[in-house]
Amino acid sequence: MHPTRGSLRRPVTLVSRRDEYRVGDMSRLYVESSRAATDAGVRIRLGTRYAGRNDDGVLVVGAEGPTTVRARFVVGADGARSHVARDLGLDRNTHLLVGAEEVYPVPGCETPPTFHCVLDPSLVPGYLAWVVNDGEHAHVGVAGYPHRFPDGMRRALHRFHASAPGLPAGQRPDDAERRGGPIPVGGLLHRISSPLGLLVGDAAGAVSPLTAGGLDPCLRLSEHAVDVLDDALRDCRRDALSHYDGAALRARFRGRLALRRGLAQVRTPAIATAAFAVLRTPVGRAAARHVLFGDRSFPTTAPGRARQMSVAGR
Repeated sequence: MHPTRGSLRRPVTLVSRRDEYRVGDMSRLYVESSRAATDAGVRIRLGTRYAGRNDDGVLVVGAEGPTTVRARFVVGADGARSHVARDLGLDRNTHLLVGAEEVYPVPGCETPPTFHCVLDPSLVPGYLAWVVNDGEHAHVGVAGYPHRFPDGMRRALHRFHASAPGLPAGQRPDDAERRGGPIPVGGLLHRISSPLGLLVGDAAGAVSPLTAGGLDPCLRLSEHAVDVLDDALRDCRRDALSHYDGAALRARFRGRLALRRGLAQVRTPAIATAAFAVLRTPVGRAAARHVLFGDRSFPTTAPGRARQMSVAGR
């Protein structure tokens, strides 16, 4: 962890005895997940977007025009600004960061996988910039509150890449994979289900309010959603979706929501530098380990099930 780009020689280094982070190769994940789904009998229609609900089911629009798909339940996995949530009368995210990331191969890298975080509110207001070098790919990104970027997010990413820590020598390739979009950090939403369907992933606010990690929370919440939907379909009971309750899970986010509010108030490099002076103390290091390496980044829904804290690459 680095306080500012100008203080990269004085980072706070934290080492865990176990693997802590999931960094997603999203293209491969999509391909493998789609194969598993089709093998289970799922019909996938690419190039199709959700256009709303009507009395007969779900309205979708594809290359051949609008089509109605009959569906007992709708699962909204359509991102931080979910249209499914709107149509089902469920909660929607209002506390959002915006982020951008470049991903490209780093062949021949011999350094151990490392996650570098840079806190510099003059560059990334309200959040951080990061470099994840997993030994195969570099993930370089920035995120913050959109209205507080001094020169825009694209310019911030370009500036950060010029001096980012943990990268091999040389310029980033022109064909780097680029990702970006809104990141909900208001915690899991209260109302994430109705008798007509439910929300998962970013649509449900299933993102760590403090770390903004979303892949691991999405997988955890989706597993719970599958169990609830399975019960509802087997028993032909719409009221079974009431067990998919965001309010009950949200209560476990109180500490991280408070820390999110605190991080949002770090507005100058001087404040960030002062905060890092605290992090260099034994108490500060212990607190940082608890936040970054603790086992409660997202609540498990089944008691007794093993908990492993993971923070996702986006």
